[in-house]
Amino acid sequence: MAAAPNLPMSDAITWTLNIGTNYIPSRQGIVVSQGDQITFENNSGADIVITFQTNGSGQPVYAPMSVTIVDDTSFSFTAPSYNAAANYSIYEANQQPPVLLSGPFVIQVGSGPLFVTIGGSVNNPTYAPPTVAVPMGTSLPPGPGMLQMNSAASTFGINWASNNDPFTPAISATGGTAHAVSSVASTATYSYTAGPSPNDNPAGGKVIIQN
Repeated sequence: MAAAPNLPMSDAITWTLNIGTNYIPSRQGIVVSQGDQITFENNSGADIVITFQTNGSGQPVYAPMSVTIVDDTSFSFTAPSYNAAANYSIYEANQQPPVLLSGPFVIQVGSGPLFVTIGGSVNNPTYAPPTVAVPMGTSLPPGPGMLQMNSAASTFGINWASNNDPFTPAISATGGTAHAVSSVASTATYSYTAGPSPNDNPAGGKVIIQN
């Protein structure tokens, strides 16, 4: 009788995100590899809806974009076979419309990146989205969190509050290039404005580095 063939072991990793009574996942920002499994465990005490946001021109991390998870159950999906990234938020399921409980949080697949698009005029920029979550990631594979700032027309200067730029190389203008989270950045909220100083839109944008 022929011996059974030796099949290669899968290198896929399972990432378990436990959502407790504060409605905040145990890991707020993760960078996963293509083909990894992501499992949401709902231990919040309520039925929840997880809704993923579109990410500029990027492809979806979870194509249905929304999933309901009954209390005390879990839901798993496989990371796509392409680079992608998405922010997601958690809603209370048993209200119409669903009530926002927490977010945004972030899942990045491979090199992502997350996208922000600066529009409007140089004297009155707009930010889409105005707040974006980016994972800290790691210097080891699958790598650091990535952010790319685009603009539809003019190039916008990017000015960080207190010159506190969490990316490397620094993001000083919209350039259509992905930038990695710096290894010395902290998990925090970083504020920025676009446009020529001192005419920056005071509303500005925010980047939340998560881990």
